[in-house]
Amino acid sequence: MKWTLSELKKKQYQENSFDETLDYSELIEPGSDLLKITPVRVQGTFEVEDHQYYHFYLKIQTTLTMACAITLEPVEVPLDFEVTETFSEDENDEYRQVDGITVDLLPIIWSNIYLEKPLRVVSPNAKYENPEKESSGKKINPAFKDLEKYKR
Repeated sequence: MKWTLSELKKKQYQENSFDETLDYSELIEPGSDLLKITPVRVQGTFEVEDHQYYHFYLKIQTTLTMACAITLEPVEVPLDFEVTETFSEDENDEYRQVDGITVDLLPIIWSNIYLEKPLRVVSPNAKYENPEKESSGKKINPAFKDLEKYKR
């Protein structure tokens, strides 16, 4: 998903849409909560504005397999979201800068997947133990005794 600026300018009126499947599995770090990622389907279009701005409208679909926060069992998390990215040839713009003469969407897609990834997931089979039930027989510190009336 890398194009030169001349390719984008040439294709803008003919074939400005794309549909590709990408493999990001080699980017998963060992020991992270992200265990697996299915091939990422990226559909989108682009437009060139004033021969200087390159707008990309992306629809990204994949499924992440993450470790459950309680049991460490694998949990599948489907992701389906849309992203708009703009690149600019002007250094003074607030948009992403064009790298030389190319626009590369691969790192943009990966960073957006990571942004959409939930911080933690819990398996539907996980049993959560409420620590308040376990401590019901213990003595309560007298300094916190008045807090009991606020308990729901």
